[in-house]
Amino acid sequence: MEEILVDILSRLPVKSVVRFNCVSKFWNVLISQSYFTKKHFNHAKNQASSQKLLSLHCHPKDADDNRLYFYSSSLSLVQLVKDYRIVDCPPNSNPSYGALIYCSCDGLFLIGIWNKRYVEQPKVLLIWNPSTRDQSTLLPHSRYYYSSDSSSSSSDYEDGDDNDLRSTYGLAYDSISDDYKVFRLVLSFDGQNENEIFGLKEGSWRIIDETSSSGMTDCSMYSGGEFLPFVDGSFHWLGVSSKKLYVVSFNISSEVYGEISLPDFVCSLAISRWSKHKIEVDVGVSVLGGRLSFYYKDDKFFNLWMMKDGPGAWMKLFTIPSSRIYRVIPTYMFSDNQVLLCFKLDWKIMSRFVYRLISFGLFGLTNQIWPLDCDDIDIDAITIDKDIGIVYNGIVYTESLIYPGLGLGV
Repeated sequence: MEEILVDILSRLPVKSVVRFNCVSKFWNVLISQSYFTKKHFNHAKNQASSQKLLSLHCHPKDADDNRLYFYSSSLSLVQLVKDYRIVDCPPNSNPSYGALIYCSCDGLFLIGIWNKRYVEQPKVLLIWNPSTRDQSTLLPHSRYYYSSDSSSSSSDYEDGDDNDLRSTYGLAYDSISDDYKVFRLVLSFDGQNENEIFGLKEGSWRIIDETSSSGMTDCSMYSGGEFLPFVDGSFHWLGVSSKKLYVVSFNISSEVYGEISLPDFVCSLAISRWSKHKIEVDVGVSVLGGRLSFYYKDDKFFNLWMMKDGPGAWMKLFTIPSSRIYRVIPTYMFSDNQVLLCFKLDWKIMSRFVYRLISFGLFGLTNQIWPLDCDDIDIDAITIDKDIGIVYNGIVYTESLIYPGLGLGV
């Protein structure tokens, strides 16, 4: 009987399952079990209705408002379902000074929140499940956190050339150890290795033994500015070594670094513009349809490749004009090979974002504004209402009931 009940409940949307928490103590215990949340998530991954796009609003205008506001929308091409999600921030943070979504994994989001301006590291790191709304866990900082938390002038911060240590974070599930892990990638130009990993079961940070050289990397080359794409058990980012651009990987189970070559044409174009640890053209990596993808944008065109049969085997998907666009971020691939691209329209931090669907196949390329079919890319209201203000580029996630306990196992 219990097995039948589990099978029925695992097919329901998260919102419906959460309501059963109040039915009885037995149902509450059943729904919170790890085997049930994983079974429910595995079913939700194949349901289009469970795929959502989460965006962070602009920071609160009221300095006393210690909350973060998110905007969740359906990925349905037929009907756009909109919803608001709110996170109460810890007392030692101030979202008006800055907040950032680093990544999403299994419906969980890793969020950084600052408490002062012009510092590289957020004061608070927390894991939050927007589907269950009230669940969030505060993560401890590593002992290296304070070495990168020094204040600097605003000009130094914005230019970035004087910062000798920067970092970003990724969250992923390690199937070998059955644990969720946070990876901290430190970009130290003095060559010192301070990359760290945090296992939620252990509840502590540790330095990763450097088993192979990952070369010089630069924060400006990350996909989406800050994201570390995770696919096939590894995080990925772009690096440069011996004047060659390539993809660096880090496997969270074996803790081994690797290298993946890029198309020769892209490497030669990017390196020809190499200057002061920066690559002036827009390049990055992301995950589309469960595969690693690579994009390259110059003043005229945006090009997108996808990994085909193995490391280094790239298949070009399409090329589209990009002359009036500041940046293009690959966001999601639908089952019918439609790709959702996020267009940043200008260089400003508080910029507008437009989502456009690109379809490719035997009949060439077609594109349309998503979710509205409109030819004018400069229109204001695409995925948001005008009265809610600026919204940052979104991250696609699958609604889930998963929530790992800190130091208590999954």
